[in-house]
Amino acid sequence: RVGRRRVRLFPSLGVMLPIWLDPTLFAAISALLLALVFLHRRTASAAAPTAEAGAVLRAPPWQSPKLSETECFEAAVKAAPRLLGYLVDNEPQSLYGLYKQATLGDAPAGGAGGGLKARAKAAAWRAQAGKEAAACRAEYVALLDGVTKRAAACVLPPSLRQKPRCADLRCRVRILGTGHYLPPNIVTNREIERRGGLEPLSLDRARSGVTERRFAADDERASAMAAAAARQALEAAGVAPESLTCIVHASGTPEQCLPDGGPLLQRELGLGGSGIRAFSVHATCLSFLVGLETACMLLARADTPDDALILVCSSEISSRHVDPTDEHVAPLFGDGAAACVVRKASWREGSALHRAHMETYADGASLTEVRGGGTNFPFHRVDDRAAPNPAATREVNHFQMDGPATMRMVLQHGPGFMERLRPGLSSGLGDIAWVVPHQASGLALDAITDALGWPAERMLRTLDRLGNVVAASIPLTLHAGVTSGRIQRGDKLLLMGTGAGLSFGGMILTF
Repeated sequence: RVGRRRVRLFPSLGVMLPIWLDPTLFAAISALLLALVFLHRRTASAAAPTAEAGAVLRAPPWQSPKLSETECFEAAVKAAPRLLGYLVDNEPQSLYGLYKQATLGDAPAGGAGGGLKARAKAAAWRAQAGKEAAACRAEYVALLDGVTKRAAACVLPPSLRQKPRCADLRCRVRILGTGHYLPPNIVTNREIERRGGLEPLSLDRARSGVTERRFAADDERASAMAAAAARQALEAAGVAPESLTCIVHASGTPEQCLPDGGPLLQRELGLGGSGIRAFSVHATCLSFLVGLETACMLLARADTPDDALILVCSSEISSRHVDPTDEHVAPLFGDGAAACVVRKASWREGSALHRAHMETYADGASLTEVRGGGTNFPFHRVDDRAAPNPAATREVNHFQMDGPATMRMVLQHGPGFMERLRPGLSSGLGDIAWVVPHQASGLALDAITDALGWPAERMLRTLDRLGNVVAASIPLTLHAGVTSGRIQRGDKLLLMGTGAGLSFGGMILTF
C-alpha cells in the first residue's frame, strides 16, 4: 500500500486544507504551486511602472564635437521642433527671433501684416535687431542646451507613476483580413503649390513629411470608397458580405449629416435589404481605434455566436475641407479608405486584444477644428431662412490648426498616456513588434519617437506617399504592414494616435 499523509497548503494565508493525497500527486501539486508563485512574482515585477523620464532627447545632435559652429546651429534648428513640449515662457518666440536674425539679418521695416500670430513672430524677430549672425547662432544653441538639460532632469510626474488604468482585457479576437482603396489621382507638392498660389518649392522646406497624396475625384463619394476597401478586406478574409453580423463605419469626415455612414456603406455593399446592423462612430482621427474596440466588445458579448463577423471601415475625403492657400495645412492631408474584418479567435490561434485606452483633454478642443458643418453656423439666417447666413464663411468651414500648441500638448500628456496604457511604454516598446501610428505629420512622428525612446525602425509609416488620411491613416498603415509582409501572425502591435479634442488613443493586440 502507498502511504498517505495530511498536508497544509497556503500556510502564509493560514488556510488549513486537510487533503489526503498520494505522495506522487502531492509532489505534482507542489511543483505546480511553486510555478504559479514564480509566474505571479515575475508578472508583478514586469508590471511595475518605471520611474525614469522617457521624454528627453538622449543625444542632442548639435553637441557632436565633429560639427562646426554653423553645423551645430543647423542641427539644433532641425531638432528644435522636437523639444516644443519643454519650452516655457517666451522661449518659443526667442528661438524664432534668433533663427530669423541669424539667417536673414534685421527684420524689414514696416508693420507686420496678418493675424495675431504673424504679429507676434514679427515682434520676436525685431527683438533681436542689431545682433550679429554668429552671436544669434550661439545664443540659439545655448538656449536649446538649457532646454535639454531641463528635460533630462525631469522625473515622471505622479500622473505617470500612478497605477495603470488599463488592465489586460484578454479579449480573444482576430483580424481576418484587411483592405484599402486609394483614389487614382496622385497629387504632388508641386500641384499643391500651384493650386494654393504658394511659393514654388516652398513645400520642400516644410516639415510635413509628405511628398505626395491622393485626392478623390469630384464625383467620388466616401461611401463608395469605403465599399471598395471593404470588398478587398472581405476577400482577404475569405468571407462573403452577406455573412457579416455588423458594419461599423468609423470616419472623421462624414459624407452627409443624415443618415450616418453606416447605412450608406451597407447600401454600397449591396446589403440594403439585409437587416445587418450598421452604424457610425466618430472620434476624428481616432475613429478607427474606437470602431475596432467597439467591434471587439460586441464580439465579447455572451450572446454573440462564435462565427460572428464584424466589418470596421474608415473612409476619408479631407481634401474638400482644407484651405488650399494654407501652406501649413494644405500639403498635409490626403484621401483614402481602409477596412478590416474581425471575428472571435480560438485559444490556439493566439490573436487577442490586450489593452485599449483613450484619454481626452478638452482644454485643447480649439487647437484643431472645423467650426462649420453643424448647428453653430447654419447655411441660412435664423431670422430669415430664405437668406444665406453671413457667418457661415469659407473660414469656418475649413480645417484650422495651431500646430505648435498642439505639439506641446501632445508632448505634455503623451508619455503619461502611454504609461497608463501599459507600464514601460513611456520609455520603450518592450515586446511590441510594430507600432502602427496615426500619420499626423512627419514632425509629430519624429517628436513622439524621440520623446518615448522608441526605435524609429519599428514605426510603420505611410505619411510620405499618402499624407494624413484622418481616421483611415491607422488602418491604411496596418494594411500596408500586412501586405508588405512586415506584420506576421503572432506579432504584438501597438495602434496609437491623437485626435482633435485633444484625445489620445492606444490599443495593443496580437495579430
